[in-house]
Amino acid sequence: AVLGAFAGAASAQSSVTVYGLVEVQAQKAIGTADKAIADSVTGSRLGFRGVEDLGGGMKATFGMEHRLNPANGTSTSANFWNGYSKVGIAGAFGHIELGRDYTVNFLMVQNQIDPFAGDTVAILRNIGMIANQVGNGGSVRYSNQIEYHLSANGFNFGAQVAGGNEQTAGTYIGAKKAYSLAANYAAGPLFVAAGMENGGGASDKMWDIGARYNLGVATLTAGYSSGVSNPVVTPATPSVKQKGMLIGAIIPAGPGNVKVGMARSSNNTSNKFGLGYDYLLSKRSKIYADVARDSKAAKEKTGYDLGIAHSF
Repeated sequence: AVLGAFAGAASAQSSVTVYGLVEVQAQKAIGTADKAIADSVTGSRLGFRGVEDLGGGMKATFGMEHRLNPANGTSTSANFWNGYSKVGIAGAFGHIELGRDYTVNFLMVQNQIDPFAGDTVAILRNIGMIANQVGNGGSVRYSNQIEYHLSANGFNFGAQVAGGNEQTAGTYIGAKKAYSLAANYAAGPLFVAAGMENGGGASDKMWDIGARYNLGVATLTAGYSSGVSNPVVTPATPSVKQKGMLIGAIIPAGPGNVKVGMARSSNNTSNKFGLGYDYLLSKRSKIYADVARDSKAAKEKTGYDLGIAHSF
């Protein structure tokens, strides 16, 4: 019996995947006349993820992702595993994970609507979907969190609760626990999603809805968001209200895709337009160029970039 137990443990199947993205661009950001060689908005990364088959339909999982700036070789954050660092267990009941991770509202809703996928100078999600901005009640990542995911027949659901969240002004633990809920559904050319979040402050709340539809000649995207929040650094100050909207399209053209979109937020009266082209060298490599204009910028309202990206 003892030998049999050891044999079962040795036969458990496990795998570890090493993956990443290296992206560098020549750019002029909106709001400055300076030109630079820099990392992309979303950030180059090196990650590790793995799964072990525990038998009986159960699996153990883990993931860690480091963010780096390949233009100078430095880390992009004091957090070494700034992307995420989590461990979990999955089965017929769904997937439970603990650690640091993206908020489900950001990952399953906000990031799915921006035709630029939150990257390059033409990024639109941080305006139209009001993600990761002070005064909107939302965050991109939670630390010290537990999350649950369930997927079936094109439907995906996610929920999480955390002790603290992150916004552009830093990390804090609010008056209440931060939490996020999201769901999306994909069937053929259609994708629809909705999510909500409480960032943890006394009156934080935010919700998002969005959709994509592939017409063949183009994939159209649209989203709407609304939030109420206490500012991050001084939670006692009056609440800030904000609404946002985003429309865009991804159009196949030659060996790549034209991307175009517009986003608006009511709180900072920002209207941003973005246009870009991805030239696909292969399934994993591309050259891209983008131009964008934001009405909120006091000067240098236009920005542009030219870059190359390789994923592995």
